[in-house]
Amino acid sequence: MKEEFDKYVSNYDFSNPKTKRKYDHSYRVMEKATKYAKILGFSDYEVKVATVIGLLHDIGRFEQIKQFDTFNDAISFDHASYGVKVLFEEGLIKNFWNNTLDYEVIKFAIENHNKLEIEPTTNERALMHAKLIRDMDKLDILYIFGDLDEIDLEPTDDDISDEVIKRVEKHQSVLNKDKKNDNDRIVFYLSYIFDVNYSECLNEFKEYINDYYKKIESSNKFKYVYEEIIKYIDERMKLC
Repeated sequence: MKEEFDKYVSNYDFSNPKTKRKYDHSYRVMEKATKYAKILGFSDYEVKVATVIGLLHDIGRFEQIKQFDTFNDAISFDHASYGVKVLFEEGLIKNFWNNTLDYEVIKFAIENHNKLEIEPTTNERALMHAKLIRDMDKLDILYIFGDLDEIDLEPTDDDISDEVIKRVEKHQSVLNKDKKNDNDRIVFYLSYIFDVNYSECLNEFKEYINDYYKKIESSNKFKYVYEEIIKYIDERMKLC
C-alpha cells in the first residue's frame, strides 16, 4: 500500500513544499487512524480499512497543488471529491484495496472527510469510518499548528469577529463565511474541537491546542476562546 502511494505521488513536484506537506500529512493521518481504530475497538479488518482511508483521504490534494498551487478548495476544486474521482472513477483504488465490497465505505469516508457535515447514511460502517477520518484529519492539522512550523498564520491586532465568538460560545465550529481576518482564521482551526466525534481522542486534541496556544498567548485576544475550548474539552471528558 505504501509503495503504491509513493509511486503515485512520485509524479508530483516535491520541490514544492506544499506537496511534501501533504505527503507527510497523509502518512501521519494514516498512523493516527490506525492508532485510534484500535483504541476504539475496531476489528482487525476494520483497522486495515481505516488505515487505507487515512492514507488516501487527501490524495486529491496532489493534483490540486499541481494545477492551482493552493489548498483552497473554493478557488480550485473540492479535493475530497476529486480524490474520489481518481480512486473510483479512474480505478486507482484497485492498487490499494482489492475487496470491492468495501469500496462504498472507503468512498463515503473520503468524500465526507472535509465537508461541513457528514451526509446522512444508513450504512453504519461508512459512518463509523467517516467519523474517524474527520477526527484524525483535524487532529493532525492541530498538531501541525501546535508542534510544526508549516503554517504561516500569526496573530494580528484585529479583534476576533463577533460571529466567530458566538460560534465558540455555542460550541460550534466556525464557518468559512465568518472568517474576516487572520485571528478569525486561527479560531476557525481551534474550533475544530467542537466537531470531534470520538471522545477517546480529546486528550490528544487538548495537548495540541495547548501547544498552539503557547505560541499565541502573548496576544490576549485568544484567552477567552482558549478558556472556552478547554472548559468544553474537560467537561466532555468527564462524561466519558
